[in-house]
Amino acid sequence: AEIHVKVYIKMGLTLKNTSFHSHIPHSADNIFGIIYVIFGICSVLGNGILLYISYKRRHLLKPAEYFIVNLALSDLGMTVTLYPLAISSGFSHRWIYGRHVCLFYAFCGVLFGICSLSTVTLLSTICCMKVCFPVYGNRFGEKQGCLLVACAWVYAAIFAFSPLLHWGEYGAEPYGTACCIDWYSSNESRLAMSYTTTLFVLCFVIPCGIIITSYTLILITVKGSRKAVAQHGVGPSSMNNVQIIIVKLSIAVCIGF
Repeated sequence: AEIHVKVYIKMGLTLKNTSFHSHIPHSADNIFGIIYVIFGICSVLGNGILLYISYKRRHLLKPAEYFIVNLALSDLGMTVTLYPLAISSGFSHRWIYGRHVCLFYAFCGVLFGICSLSTVTLLSTICCMKVCFPVYGNRFGEKQGCLLVACAWVYAAIFAFSPLLHWGEYGAEPYGTACCIDWYSSNESRLAMSYTTTLFVLCFVIPCGIIITSYTLILITVKGSRKAVAQHGVGPSSMNNVQIIIVKLSIAVCIGF
């Protein structure tokens, strides 16, 4: 038994919080399972259609649209890897796949989740540059777009692999039918605490701050340009219309995420 414990700890998954039995009513598990099924179908259809259209017009894609495609990829990846496991476990009222798959589940959740949030953050930043600082935004090209998309994946991979390398830990989620970062370990280990703190700041606080700041600046810029146009008694310019479309599209993407 001691050997097995050491093996699982070396893999980055502690056993102290891996209770694979649901801690919520069976009816609640069924409801969540149905919700996951609905969301999963919508995600596969929506992201699949977007990726298909993007592939068909891949030669016409603009650099900023790379982030939309990458967001669809990461969301679809999360749906394909996590939802089937979560749905079947929810209906079974317990995690039914063992500790190794639990580790895989938690890894994919962190990888695709951080990649999605990083992509939304980059998208908001690029939109802000194009609308508020067009001199710099217009310099954004295909190479920069591909590089930033790659950076989003590397950034996410760093935090996803860290618990496997003993910085942070993976374990069962509190309700017992899925797996994620072992938040409870932060109370017992300074190393785990440093991971969760770093994760919270770099993967939540700062990205959300950048997103809010970017769209605030965009709204201020668009509002100012519309006032200037109204004062001169001229109809909205095509550039102004493009700015409005960009704002609405980007906000819709963030809300969808």
